[in-house]
Amino acid sequence: MDKWMKRLRATLLENPAVEIKESAMWHLPVVTFDVEFKRVKRSKMDILMKMMLLAFEEADIRRAANLSEMLLVEELFIADLIGKMQRTGLIQPEKGIYKLTTKGHEQLKTGIIEEEIEEEWTELLYNADHDEFWPEMTESMPETDEELTLYRYANDRDLINADRILQVLSERENGLEENGFQTVVADILSFDQRMVEHAPCLEFKMYNKEQDMFYARVWNTWLERWDDTLEKQIEEEERVQWREKWASEVERVE
Repeated sequence: MDKWMKRLRATLLENPAVEIKESAMWHLPVVTFDVEFKRVKRSKMDILMKMMLLAFEEADIRRAANLSEMLLVEELFIADLIGKMQRTGLIQPEKGIYKLTTKGHEQLKTGIIEEEIEEEWTELLYNADHDEFWPEMTESMPETDEELTLYRYANDRDLINADRILQVLSERENGLEENGFQTVVADILSFDQRMVEHAPCLEFKMYNKEQDMFYARVWNTWLERWDDTLEKQIEEEERVQWREKWASEVERVE
């Protein structure tokens, strides 16, 4: 961390009009969530399936042979499709007659077939101060011998729920496959907090003599960039105090 501090100080002081009034190091909590979710595979309904569902909706179909004769399609093929429709919950037998389920009516109306895919697991990294889900670290975390304190304006509100995670996973995971199928995240089955990691940040309280302006610079080691979100938070809370604290030094410079 000392190397980072020296490098960043040198970068900031390349402008001769600026001074570093104070510097500090602290950390942000990054929460790891284990998420179990379910996807579905969507595709356009073909003509045969649409005709079968319409037949189940409008006629009393008891056996595959009845539908085979009606549609002039081989009975074994019809029987196989009926079995698939039952497994996917599109139809069910009622008093010996195949009837559309609510799901079957919905899919017939939309013309889109949805097939469930086995449950999957993934990991999400969340920081409450940005209220954002972050990518994984691309490089190892910088080491420090110091025990860093928590960011003084750390957000401890619980802003995570299943709808929020569904939105994030949908943006990351939904996609169109080459064969025309679309896989989409349909439901969040569970999400559990597993651990909290620490993202070190290096803070500099700055003064620009030419502009007579105090401001903050914060280097976020996790995101590997200057963090304008945290800078704005700190400035809103403390900039007035900085001018009062260093007023005499500013006047001497002038």
